Amino acid sequence: MRICLISSSFYPAFIYGGPISATLGLAKSLASDDLQVFISTTNANGNDRLNVPLNQFIQKEKNLFIKYYHEEFINRFSLAFLCGIWSDIKKSKIIYIQYLFSYTVIISLFFSLLQSKKIIICPRGSFSSYTLSYRRSFIKRIWISLFFAPFQKSIIWHASSYLEEKDIKSTFPNSKVVIVNDGIDFNSFQYASTLNRDELVYKYTLQKNKKISDIFFSMGRLHPVKSFDILIKAFYIYIKKNKNAILLIAGGDDGHEKELKSLVIKLNLENSVFLIGPVNFDDKKTLLNNCDYFTLASKFESFGIVIAEALCCGKPIILSNKTPWNDLESNKCGILVNNDSNSFSSAFNEIKSMKFDSEKIKNIAKVNFDWTVISQKFLKNFIID
Repeated sequence: MRICLISSSFYPAFIYGGPISATLGLAKSLASDDLQVFISTTNANGNDRLNVPLNQFIQKEKNLFIKYYHEEFINRFSLAFLCGIWSDIKKSKIIYIQYLFSYTVIISLFFSLLQSKKIIICPRGSFSSYTLSYRRSFIKRIWISLFFAPFQKSIIWHASSYLEEKDIKSTFPNSKVVIVNDGIDFNSFQYASTLNRDELVYKYTLQKNKKISDIFFSMGRLHPVKSFDILIKAFYIYIKKNKNAILLIAGGDDGHEKELKSLVIKLNLENSVFLIGPVNFDDKKTLLNNCDYFTLASKFESFGIVIAEALCCGKPIILSNKTPWNDLESNKCGILVNNDSNSFSSAFNEIKSMKFDSEKIKNIAKVNFDWTVISQKFLKNFIID
């Protein structure tokens, strides 16, 4: 059997955040002797383009192939995609489409409908109230009404959490929605460089001779939805009594970096809060395995793959209650807090007095989110008739 996975962007375009690594993991875990995975995407990479072979399927692994269409107008349109995707769809039995507000989605949906294919769409948070209200709200709602509402009975929606299911159902109450979480490659996170606090901070900030007490780590694209400004303000309060603590924030700029850097300077946090830019997979593993705590203040997450990755490394988490991780506290993996700086600052203090079992946290991640588990759920719900 052959599945065509269609996404407007793909590995290694990590500037688009967690969905890139999650989609790669899904594709790799599904590819088998019984299922060939063909990925059709573009060479989009933020305001740049990926340096990859174009307009031909390239075998990445056994039964896993990728074709990058050249995007003539960056983040706007690819004539090559328009001309080639019909054939990609025709050769596949199942069509899996990612995102919502992209020309690649509309073209793929219409071509799949015309060819009577089984259609699965993963909106990646596009139905959230935040996304629908953030920029061009009216156009987004018209887009949904024109391009998706008439065909909702022909679409199976893939939600990555109960929150995303709720968001989809609020727009299409009678639609078919299936929840399957994103996954992680648990074993790959168990092998990382071991650094002490001083070594870790020096590696990513070049700061020496610091008597570091605690390292808090956060990661995500630098976009208002991630609320890194709340974390920075919370840390300003926290270090008044914890002067030797450090906050490291990793992530590429998505329109918010300049503002965050200005805030760090304004609050005189240049020696306590560091924006270290985008990191590769090995650096992510190093940071997650060697920090003391992971924290995230997102206004919303449809899932939050980096949270699962932090659990995979056995780290206690301080997390916004706007995310779908409401069992974090009951599983004794961290603290859920209101999404404001005072609440996060209090949680930074509180978590230091709590005891956590790193191995139990890791096991929760392995049992619930390893790709060996998630891929079977995906196959059961979407592939096996």
